[in-house]
Amino acid sequence: MPNFRFSSLLALIVLFIVPVSWSQQPVLRHAPNALPGVEPQMLTAEYWIALQKDADTVIMSPDEIARFNEKIRNKKVDPAEYEGVLRNTILPLDMPATLPGDNLRVRLASNQDKLFNPPDLYGSKTFFDGRNAPYTDAMKQDIADRMNMDGIPKVITRRFGIVVNHSSVRQYPTSVPGYHDTKVELDRFQLTDLCIGNPVAVLHETVDGDFLFVESPISLGWILADNIALADRDKIRELTGDKNFVMACADKVPVYGDPGFKNFARYFYFSATLPLIGRSDSGYVVKMPYRQPDGALGVAKGYIKPSADVNVGYLPYTKRNVLTQAFKLLNTPYGWHGQDDKRDCVGFLRVLFGCFGIQTGRSMRDGSENRTSIDPKLTMQEKIAKVSSIEPVITVASGPGHYVLYLGKAHNGMLYFMHQGGFGYKDENGEQVIVNRISLNPVTHAWFSIDNTDMFTVIKNTR
Repeated sequence: MPNFRFSSLLALIVLFIVPVSWSQQPVLRHAPNALPGVEPQMLTAEYWIALQKDADTVIMSPDEIARFNEKIRNKKVDPAEYEGVLRNTILPLDMPATLPGDNLRVRLASNQDKLFNPPDLYGSKTFFDGRNAPYTDAMKQDIADRMNMDGIPKVITRRFGIVVNHSSVRQYPTSVPGYHDTKVELDRFQLTDLCIGNPVAVLHETVDGDFLFVESPISLGWILADNIALADRDKIRELTGDKNFVMACADKVPVYGDPGFKNFARYFYFSATLPLIGRSDSGYVVKMPYRQPDGALGVAKGYIKPSADVNVGYLPYTKRNVLTQAFKLLNTPYGWHGQDDKRDCVGFLRVLFGCFGIQTGRSMRDGSENRTSIDPKLTMQEKIAKVSSIEPVITVASGPGHYVLYLGKAHNGMLYFMHQGGFGYKDENGEQVIVNRISLNPVTHAWFSIDNTDMFTVIKNTR
């Protein structure tokens, strides 16, 4: 679901050319803080926690979560729909030392074809750059040339690295957007985002070396080289596999380069982790990976304030913790596929369940065998009756192109969803209302209705 982007410059031009009063200009309506059917008290974690009789029951132990993650990695899924983002997670550090060059060449050739012959998306087959200018064939050819396909060897030797800054994974080696039209900030070149600390296997680089093509746990794509530090896989594994770590429990947590917290270094984002060196009343000291001038991995001390919203280790997987963490992200803005360091529907759920060590790919519905299909022929009331028996809070509801958290039944007897969505909904008068953030709605509401769902997936192992 895209989010709107309006041009203030265009508005000024129209204002001076056409004698129209401000009262005649269309008003962009934003949704109220509590959407229709949502009571203000529902916008707190405590409201929903109080409804859970098993709020503090551990749903999966760390060992059970490890088995759950292994099932996701090994599950057989059709990858055809996902060009770059992975429905199954992978372990980059466990990849073989080499890869046939033709494997990558075929993938990049497919991406190049989509660059020159893009499939339809929301009625558009044109790319527009940040100036709202359509991409010309010359602009596309420049991107294709940078992919350096002639530089792919017969046998690729994997290099290994770690993400050192919150990063975008791109379909093409460019930071310039490829918007799908001139009104909507939907960058078709954006695949996903990666938090600091993610391991990667490097397969290829651009002609000038400014972008690297990598295998990450959730995607295959191009990342700015400045955001990746290289080392042998054992050294990377030593950092990423450290069991003693600090996890970010807020939208983003600042890390400083000095114990006095004067020199800001970087943010690490919700559910991202950094290896812990020590903890005291003065705060947390962590290992902070960085890229040295030659691209090699360096590790410095990072400092986190004692008041920061972090946790040592993952949180226990309970409904209380799921709700507490979810509502910390309430009202955070939408970002298509993680663009602009924001989150889309899947990104919200991925980092939410990541707080417990649960690793999911792009499709949340592949994460569990605990699934309930919803027959589209049922009436809304029949669907509500069926869904009422499904376990709330740890369940993801999905429909075409969207994923939401199923909160369950409120005191008023209605069922509710919580989700991240761009754009918005049409009100009773047919006027567009913009949401563009994480919020709640009853399952009968137009923003995302139970009529749009086809699957409910409970995120836990089968017993």
